[in-house]
Amino acid sequence: MFDLQKLNGPQREAVTHGEGPLLLLAGPGSGKTYTILNRIFFLLSQGIPPEKILVLTFTRKAAESLKRRFYRMSFASLPVWFGTFHAAFFQMLQQTAPYACSQMLPLSQRREWMVAVLQGMEREAGAEGLRESLLEDAGSLLDAVGFYKNTLREKEAAQRAPARWRADFGQIRAAYQALVEADGRPDFDDILLRCRQLLLTDETFRSTWQQRFSHILVDEFQDVNPVQYEALKLLAGRPLNLFAVGDDDQSIYGFRGSEPACMMRFERECHARRLLLNVNYRSRPEIVNASLMVIGENRARFEKALRPYSKERGEVRLTAYEDSGAQLQGIVKRLKEFSKAGDQKTCAVLFRTNRGMQRLAAGLFQEGIDFEMGERTMCLYEQFIAKDITAYLRLAAGEWERELLFRVINRPNRFVRREALWNAASPQKLLENCKQDPPACRAVTRFVRQLDSIGKLSPGLAVSYVLKGAGYGRYLEQLAGEDRERAKSWAEQAAWLKEDAGGYESLSKWLEAQEAYARALDRKQRPEADGRTGREAVRLMTVHGAKGLEFDHVLLPDCNEGVFPHGTLLSEQEIEEERRIFYVAMTRAKESLEMSFLSGKEGHSRPPSRFLAPLSGTDPKKDFKRRTG
Repeated sequence: MFDLQKLNGPQREAVTHGEGPLLLLAGPGSGKTYTILNRIFFLLSQGIPPEKILVLTFTRKAAESLKRRFYRMSFASLPVWFGTFHAAFFQMLQQTAPYACSQMLPLSQRREWMVAVLQGMEREAGAEGLRESLLEDAGSLLDAVGFYKNTLREKEAAQRAPARWRADFGQIRAAYQALVEADGRPDFDDILLRCRQLLLTDETFRSTWQQRFSHILVDEFQDVNPVQYEALKLLAGRPLNLFAVGDDDQSIYGFRGSEPACMMRFERECHARRLLLNVNYRSRPEIVNASLMVIGENRARFEKALRPYSKERGEVRLTAYEDSGAQLQGIVKRLKEFSKAGDQKTCAVLFRTNRGMQRLAAGLFQEGIDFEMGERTMCLYEQFIAKDITAYLRLAAGEWERELLFRVINRPNRFVRREALWNAASPQKLLENCKQDPPACRAVTRFVRQLDSIGKLSPGLAVSYVLKGAGYGRYLEQLAGEDRERAKSWAEQAAWLKEDAGGYESLSKWLEAQEAYARALDRKQRPEADGRTGREAVRLMTVHGAKGLEFDHVLLPDCNEGVFPHGTLLSEQEIEEERRIFYVAMTRAKESLEMSFLSGKEGHSRPPSRFLAPLSGTDPKKDFKRRTG
């Protein structure tokens, strides 16, 4: 059971708050979960029936963790309702609506339907797209549709769709939604939207659930989106006993529609009392101070005076590396230093994107450094660009297989008809099949000569030839169209493959390494497969995946413009969210934090992240050069 004497002043004030709305700003490592649990016990001590208390958060894992900790502290299975927004609202619909179906649409089905919608639109336009590209588009469009359902802002949602589909976003959304409605199972984001609508328009539904819950506690309130916020206000009713806990500086899910502005709306519209948990029990003073210097650059935020609990000295390092190879070696060196210390401290390397995480993972694998992946992700070598390029190299090495030929013969387009490939058991047979089509015959002749040239080169030079000499790089640019972010991402992926291949003396060695890495990646994403607890291995995670976690040592590589912040031509609002993501990464560290960026080679410098400027004067690059010599 709880003990008020174990709480600090702000925690105690929050726990013993009376009736009405409360906005509890909880800085990193400030004991917010402990405060929420003690708030529940305080309510129970005041005679509130446990079944009238609803505790909401955003992930199943977080909800289960809260529930387990509550039961350990209470020594009893009291019927307090713990759940995610989607799980709780889905049960509300099922129990009261009633809802016809017992499960939601799986992501795989949603993606297939979106691909089908896009294929239908391409057929109408007399075109046929690459399935791998359509799958990428489908994922982005599902995110854009989800953003619309969470915000009800169609213009803004359309801007989040791939550039080639933005003009047709309304039509695509309607066609996709028709498939969802015909199936009967709800899309993930329909749950919140339908529940909000019922709370708004159905007096019986609204009064039933307002009477069911007298107190609602929300963890990670900064991740609330406008639809959730409106539904919460309707559900809480009067006297609006809504205990909202969060940190606007850690709001990093804007791509889902989350808005820290909802916290400000809550204080303003509901006249909520505001309190601050201001003690950081996690990080050493140097880390707390550095992170506050960075986040202090944001304008749209609640001001917070946070202080570290620890008096022990921590470490914040800023390091510049000439290129990614030097950065890899620097990270390997630091990881070995941590390992030699032999103190079993936890260590994590955090990334802005999955792709950046995998690139380092491949490098650590080659170096024999033990690691675990914090999130499941598709192997880089399994993505279509890698498959295309290796198909070129395998064909050039004499593996004249129909599957490989089908894959690349029209990438870029050589206008070779599919019928010409069916019995093309050799280059000569392919040429013979194209004799009646002079343009295709000339293109195939060039193709065969290109393969002959590729086959004489080392893997790194061979990949470079595929990109430039065979026109595959131009093909990717054309395929990306007006989508600059996609074009940049694909170009970076191709450049990494060229660099990666350059580390092997033969194609066979590179292919062997790819297969070994794919097997290792599967194990690293399933630590239980190796029978390890994970404490002895370095954790590789995206910043989003690391949210809510903490590590003794944190390394944050690639602190360059284009990575932190991610993208180009960003609005001020987007810059502030990117800075919050950077802040979340910094505040995962307990004892040491090392941030690094690529400076570039002489004459080809690369700008460091603007987020580093507060830590090193006005020009972080000059400061880094001075520090690293």
